[in-house]
Formats: sequence, structure tokens, C-alpha cells
Amino acid sequence: MRFGIIMALFASAPALASGFTPSPDDLVVQKGRALIAQEHPDIVKHMARQDGFGGPKSALIARAMLSTAPEVVAEARAKMTIEPHGNSMWLIRFPYVNVALIETRDSLVLFDSGYASIGVVLKDVIPTLSKKPLKTIFLSHTHVDHSYGARELVKLPSRPRVIASAQMLKAIDTDLRLGGSIGRYNNQPLSLQPSTKADVVVPDETFEGRKTYKIGGETFVVTHAPGETEDQIWLSIPGRKTIVTADYYQGFLPNAGNGKRLQRYVEEWTAAYREMAALKPEIMLPMHGAAIEGADKIVPTLTTYADAFDHILTQVVNRLNAGERKDVIAATIDWPERFAKNPLLEAQYNRPADIARMIMKRWTGWWDDVPSHFAAMTFDAEAREVLRLAGGLDAVEKRARAVLPTDPMLAARLADWAYFGAPDDPKALQLAIDVYLARIAEPDMPVQEGLIYLDVAAKARARLAELVDNNLIRNSGISK
Repeated sequence: MRFGIIMALFASAPALASGFTPSPDDLVVQKGRALIAQEHPDIVKHMARQDGFGGPKSALIARAMLSTAPEVVAEARAKMTIEPHGNSMWLIRFPYVNVALIETRDSLVLFDSGYASIGVVLKDVIPTLSKKPLKTIFLSHTHVDHSYGARELVKLPSRPRVIASAQMLKAIDTDLRLGGSIGRYNNQPLSLQPSTKADVVVPDETFEGRKTYKIGGETFVVTHAPGETEDQIWLSIPGRKTIVTADYYQGFLPNAGNGKRLQRYVEEWTAAYREMAALKPEIMLPMHGAAIEGADKIVPTLTTYADAFDHILTQVVNRLNAGERKDVIAATIDWPERFAKNPLLEAQYNRPADIARMIMKRWTGWWDDVPSHFAAMTFDAEAREVLRLAGGLDAVEKRARAVLPTDPMLAARLADWAYFGAPDDPKALQLAIDVYLARIAEPDMPVQEGLIYLDVAAKARARLAELVDNNLIRNSGISK
């Protein structure tokens, strides 16, 4: 799931549920984001360059994917497009995500239901495409942009049957238990996060592995294959030579290494690509990005992703077995030109190194092989000692600014020591702002990494404002 997205970070969202309560730190971040948006519009514009996740953009929707407020529904409706594919199939595209509608002899099948407002829109749109009743909804996984539209659709007179993998039941429990954390990491309003099963659609029927359904005289084959989530599924319609790919395909380097999310399953994801390609489909309907038609295009696309994932997987496993340290593996992952120059693998959302880390996270413990890191100690304590050893904050700040133009990654490490070691010092706060805004502005900065840097800069900017408001420092020269 990818809902920082981007303009959403700089405004409040409609609140329609009790959900979870924002912490004081959350409120600080909101205040800092607003200040940064006002003072650095170029940063906002830069972060929004890859917004959309393969579809149109919407700041309103991005910050309220769990909302059915009238203005959110109107936005989803206005930005919707409907694309016919094959015989009586439609890819219905919205900001950030798609759903697929298939008409059979006697009923309709929907694959995924989008975020909450999409369900409201679909109740009106589906009858304009077919007068047959919606009887079946396949939900690919629990993420908010795929499953929450079903909350409205199950209210239809036809009461469609909702089908998902058996693992979705566990995923729902996890989402409810950790809603505050998930909402925060997804940059969604905590007030909208579901907190009870009454807030979600629990599948009517679940399956394990692979299952064939006969619907309206046609065969629908659903396959459970952990990928972006443990519960994810994909669909094949053999009679139409069509696959519906959920989140396996995204149109760029897939979101398989997101450091703020639950475990991704890169090996099973790779196998799913190869299974899809082996079917030689003529139509591929993805939940992100445009549809692809023609086996001559679809098969090489899926194979490219499988080969790229295999390349990372093989390296990580071999180097772990050779005893290499995890940080070294991630920092020096080999990414050959055939992948680096392929637009299908553009690192819009995360980097190959992030995928390598996700693989290591699954198959090893939390220890990073640095001896002192085994015993728990706060980073703040380490940072204060580093500042002392360096001779004070001034030395670290000076060095960070000196290396920023040539080694921004090192500058960021130094800025962290300053920020965590002297969290109320204006010089440390300003350094964090300047370094992390510079990092965000890097032309190849992936979305998820940039979002993390934005939060640090926002916290620092808000704290500077507090110091000014309390007359502890003068306003001159702050964050301009």
C-alpha cells in the first residue's frame, strides 16, 4: 500500500470514524508539513512527480482512502475512466488503483473493489455497463486501496458473495490490531482507521492454494500467492485468455521492499510472475497502471520482473551464506544495466537495495551483524556521545554541510547524529531540515524514502517554530 501520496501529506482529511487517536508527535509532523509546504513549494512539487501509482493523481483521495465523504466520492467519480477489454470486460480506473469487471452469461464478477469511495461510485456505474446483477467479488488482499469499496457493494440487492484467500482472515485481524501503526505508516488519518470487524468486509468464502469457480458458464481460476501481502491472490479466466494481476504488476520496480510495511514475499511473487507468463495470456488487467494486450507484450513483461527479482534473491541468499554483513549486502547489491535502464523497473517507489533488505528481514533475525547493535540502546544516546567525541555539534554540522553536495547519504547520517543528539538545538534542527530537503530533491529519490525524509524535516521545522513561539530563539534565517 502506498498512501503517503504526496499532496495528501500537507492537508487534513475528512474524519468519519472513531479509529485511533493521533499522538502529540503526529500533530507535530502535521504542523511541520504545513510549514514546509508553505516555505518550500518546490519540494512539494518534486515529491508529487511520481504520484498516482500508475493512474491519475488526487490529493483529496490520497489522504482519505477510507472516507466516503461526498467530496471524496465526487473526486473519484470525476477522475474515473472506463476501458473495455476483450468481450464484456472492463478495466475501471480511478486515482491510484483499478478494478476489473467481467460480465458472464447470467451475472457480473468484480475483481477488487478499490478504496472506500470507489464502492459508492461503482454502485452507480456498474448498471450503466450491464443490467446483470453483481454476484461475485474477488478481493485480492486487505490493503485499503483494494478491499474497502466492498463495504458499499455488499449492500446491493444482489448481495454479492465475497471471496478471498483464507489468509485474508488473519490479515484482517492484523489490520485491526495494528491500525494505529498501519495508518501512520500509510499516511492515512488515524481517525478513519478501522478498529472493529464492523468496519471491514469479512469474506463470505475463502480458499487455500488454487481454486476453480464456475460462474455464468465460465471458468475462473484464483490462485493464492503471497506477494505484496501474505493473503494476495490473482485471477485467470482461461476462456478469455485473460489474467487479472492484483498488485503483482505495478508498471515500475514493484513495491517489494517497503521498509514501513509488513513482510513482502519476493520468492512467491517471482513464482507468480512465471505462472502468469506460462499461461501466455492475451489480456492482462492490472490493479495499477494500464492494461496490456497481446501475449507478445505480456509474457516478456512478466518475465522481466521475475528475472529481476530472481537476480536480487540469488545474490542475497548467496551472500548471506557466504557470511557477508547485511548492511554490506544491501549497500552493494548488483543491479546490472539491463535492469537499471529498463523503464519497467524504474525505481519510483523503492530501490533494489530495499528489496534485498526485505528478503533478509524474512530469512534472518533482526540483528544486523554489528556486535554493539545486539544490545538495545537508544540512538539518542549514541548520537550524544558522537557529538561529544566530535568536539561538539558545530563540528558535525560543518562536516555534514561540507559533504552534502558530494555524499548526501553520509551527510544524512551526520545530520541524524546532530538531530538525535541535540534535538532542541536550532543548529541541529536546521541541519536536519536542509539535509533532508536536499535529499528529497534528488532526481532519483523514490517515493517511500522521500516520505521518511519529509517527516524528519517536518518534525525539525515544527520544533524550530516552537522555539521561536516560546522566545527561545529569534526567527531570522530559519528554514528559508
